Amino acid sequence: MAQQAPQAQGPPRVVVANAKGGVGKTTVAASLIGGLADHGLDVLGVDADPQGNLTEALGHLDAYEAQPPTIFDVLLNIDARDEIATIVQNGTEADLVPSSIDMLGASMELAAAHFLAVLHNDPELRISPDLATDVTDVLEMMTEVVTPATVGDDLHGYGMLNDALDRIDQEYDIVVIDAPPGHNPMFKNALYAAPNLIVPATAEASSKGAVDRLFDEVAAFEDETGLIVEEQFAVVNRIRMSTKAADQMTAFLEEVFDDVPVYRVPERVALSYAYDEGESIFEYEPEADVVATFDDAAAFLVDELGLEAGGSA
Repeated sequence: MAQQAPQAQGPPRVVVANAKGGVGKTTVAASLIGGLADHGLDVLGVDADPQGNLTEALGHLDAYEAQPPTIFDVLLNIDARDEIATIVQNGTEADLVPSSIDMLGASMELAAAHFLAVLHNDPELRISPDLATDVTDVLEMMTEVVTPATVGDDLHGYGMLNDALDRIDQEYDIVVIDAPPGHNPMFKNALYAAPNLIVPATAEASSKGAVDRLFDEVAAFEDETGLIVEEQFAVVNRIRMSTKAADQMTAFLEEVFDDVPVYRVPERVALSYAYDEGESIFEYEPEADVVATFDDAAAFLVDELGLEAGGSA
């Protein structure tokens, strides 16, 4: 039976995700954060991508190479999870849980967490206690900090980010997570923590396959966890000109996302400049034409998620 989203008692969380990189995912996340902040909301951004692009886009590049504790420790060392408050970076538009360079080497740890969760918590897995102990010992030797305590009673090992955010997100109106490209444990952690999905895609033929793969991965995730992922809206990103290919791709996305909004964002150099300055487009160039688009997207979320907007919007 499908379950309610795990963070239902806290502020809404949304995740910006695609099955592939290079689609402007972080630009969408940063711009949406700016739009929500412009609507008067207290926003927490979460950079769940080991590449650290949202950390840079919001002006906290130094935090990416900070000394422990980092998000690596918070997620994977249960004794450090309460320290998430110490790594939050304060910003003029939004606060941020930054990514860390340590996360580039976390694949083994995250995979081990998944295996430990299944090994210790899946009631359908019937193995002897001695074998479970032996396998646990091997997994712990292969990792730095992961133990069965890391995942607790989590059936899948995807709830670590959710657990960490539960410890701080009550201070905010909404949480926006920038997820890594799909098909990895960190992507599933992000989706588990924020099953309200925003899908960026470029107006190129390659985006069709990426969107199809994303839907496949989301469906598999729902089957595995019993959670329902709600699509909020899609963004056709980096539209260079009205070419036949771009128009066909946009039409495809609007057909796929026929029951949610599809926003069109043209390629604008101001978005790149805003990234370089560590600001959203709302701070960097509030008169840019794309501001209106992301303002509409933020207003949609305010209404759809039942938030109370304030501020200048």
